[in-house]
Amino acid sequence: MDTEMDVSEFLMPTKEKDMSDSVMPTDTEKDSSESALCGRKLPLWLGLLLLLAAAGLLVPLIYFAVRANSKACVDGLQAQKECQERNQHLQRQLDQAQEGLQEKEAEAATCKQTVVTLKDSQKEDQARVEELQGELANLNQQLQDLSEKFRRKSEASAEDYASRYFYLFLSYFVGVVTSPIVFIICKCLKK
Repeated sequence: MDTEMDVSEFLMPTKEKDMSDSVMPTDTEKDSSESALCGRKLPLWLGLLLLLAAAGLLVPLIYFAVRANSKACVDGLQAQKECQERNQHLQRQLDQAQEGLQEKEAEAATCKQTVVTLKDSQKEDQARVEELQGELANLNQQLQDLSEKFRRKSEASAEDYASRYFYLFLSYFVGVVTSPIVFIICKCLKK
């Protein structure tokens, strides 16, 4: 032990000592180093107490090391790792689903706006159809009125037409019937 303390003295000589002193220690230095060591010795009871404390800490350390490396603990750590991986996978899927949901909500908002626009357009078209139906009803009424007037005029002209034909027929009949009579009369008069 005293060689450890004296190593620095041998390697690096001080000014107070000469080289011959540093090469070989003298008896007085041995005595002083031994007395210094004796003064530094731990009491036996403190050494035993430290040994018991170290053993007391070593036993639980070994116990926990064995437990930490046991199959159940290793399996638990593996299960925890798998669980974390699944959680991360599920979190990614959830994030993707939320993004998809946001896209669908945006599409739904667009569709709702389109539906509102189409309903407004439909109402305008329906109002225009009703307006056109009213105009069509007016035109149908006018057509019926004109048809009635035309029918009346047709009936009146048919009566006029019938009377014209009657006179024409009468004059033809008179001409056809009277021509032979006139012819016969003319023959009779010539005789």
